[in-house]
Amino acid sequence: MSITRKQQTGISLIELMIGLLVGLIIVAGGLSVFVTSVRGQADNIKLSRLNQDMRAMMDIMARDIRRAGFVTDDPQTNWTSLQDNPFFGATTELAIYDSNPCIVYAYNRDNDSPPTVADNERLGFRLNDGGELEMRSSGTTNESCDDGVWESITESEVEVNGLTFDLTSTTLNVSSMTTDTDGDGCYDGDDEDPATASLGCKTGTYGNNLCETGEACNTCTRDGSPDPACLDVRNVAISLTGRLRDDNTITQTITEQVRVRNDKYLPPIP
Repeated sequence: MSITRKQQTGISLIELMIGLLVGLIIVAGGLSVFVTSVRGQADNIKLSRLNQDMRAMMDIMARDIRRAGFVTDDPQTNWTSLQDNPFFGATTELAIYDSNPCIVYAYNRDNDSPPTVADNERLGFRLNDGGELEMRSSGTTNESCDDGVWESITESEVEVNGLTFDLTSTTLNVSSMTTDTDGDGCYDGDDEDPATASLGCKTGTYGNNLCETGEACNTCTRDGSPDPACLDVRNVAISLTGRLRDDNTITQTITEQVRVRNDKYLPPIP
């Protein structure tokens, strides 16, 4: 019986090179995925930090602007100050200036009684030329954004490159919010729904103590007819845009609607 021996041979040089090439392609693909993942995580961390810093700045602005016009927490003792509020005067009124994005306002920061306006009660926010959000700690007038002492509240790694303020006002009729002219059992600002009159004032958008479109409390002439005085309800829309100074591709824009809590009393025009 004859034995046939098979000659063993290794891989050729070409096969070895093809194997190395395939391996390099796989390794390169893995490295690419890894680098992309790491870069994406780094960008997310940067964006999260930017968003956190900008949200902190927005919260500071919103909380302080809401207090504009606050005059007293003791209305019985300071009744006249509610109608003739010194924080709604020519040098203390809430104002927005577009030439250099800025808002200025005032409120009774010290809660003194009777209320008097001090320099440290004229406050505001503005964007300076260096891309920093500044807060005013004191001032002598609200007739410009250049007056007073301003301090940066921006983190060093953040550049603010956009800031806008937009003030809108709704004038409400004071008397119609507390009277029932047509005798339907609901205040003029909250007339009952004719379709469900048997349910009274507490249906749908009726009877909610708010002034809806078309309701009587939205009509205010300040001429004594039909009602003598008005309330000016104000809202400030804020838009803040920022980016990282060391990476301008990481940007963020946030917005906020701020309802000024202290409505401005408008006496009748003589």
